[in-house]
Amino acid sequence: MKPVIELDAVTFCYGRTTVLEDVSLQIHERDFLSIVGPNGGGKTTILKLILGLARPNRGKVTVFGTSPENARTRIGYMPQHTSLDPLFPVTVIDVVIMGRLGTGTLMGRYTRPDRQAAEEALRAVDLYEVRNRPFADLSGGQTQRVLIARSLVSHPQLLLLDEPTANVDVAAENELYEFLTQLNKSMTIVLVTHDLGFVSRHVKSVACVNRRLLCHPTCDITGDMINEIYGTNVQMIRHDHDMSRKKGKLHD
Repeated sequence: MKPVIELDAVTFCYGRTTVLEDVSLQIHERDFLSIVGPNGGGKTTILKLILGLARPNRGKVTVFGTSPENARTRIGYMPQHTSLDPLFPVTVIDVVIMGRLGTGTLMGRYTRPDRQAAEEALRAVDLYEVRNRPFADLSGGQTQRVLIARSLVSHPQLLLLDEPTANVDVAAENELYEFLTQLNKSMTIVLVTHDLGFVSRHVKSVACVNRRLLCHPTCDITGDMINEIYGTNVQMIRHDHDMSRKKGKLHD
């Protein structure tokens, strides 16, 4: 099967600082990959390379068999930090419909199909009823779901999420992962996190990155592997793929 995403011996530097070194990675259709690692380890840089927002110093990045720039309309992206001012008087549906920019809107004006797509995306994240509410009035979990709806409004085949559970409580985090699991039935998902308490019973594989990259099926991840990537002793929560198990096992 041809990979959806392929990084082939990629090295990337910011100035004289090497962030990624000789990284190779293949992600196939309907995979659900979690990229973990320390701050500054290169996680977000991988997403930027996939989006074509950065170019490797060496190696090659291919998305859907073409360049990242050519594939960008098939990608939904939720960045780690939104540029939306929470005090700006914008509604929920206004935020979601922004995801239609660059998808064929005429002269910067949104059309009826644009609004219908935004309403459909809000239904998908179960927030249609709050579509006219001020965006600033939402809870942390609702905010994250609206931003996911914005990334879904262009009907992508690949979804990239950078720290999607930041600033949400445990209940909202679990709910979000359940929702992403449902989305994974129809699209490929790549999710970045620095939190080793990731809900690994949902993801199918884990890429551990700290300049270099190691990729494993979720069930193969051990504490020793994580300690080697981070360069120090850490704790992680591991959840096996058996969905009947409700509790993870703590590894030192």
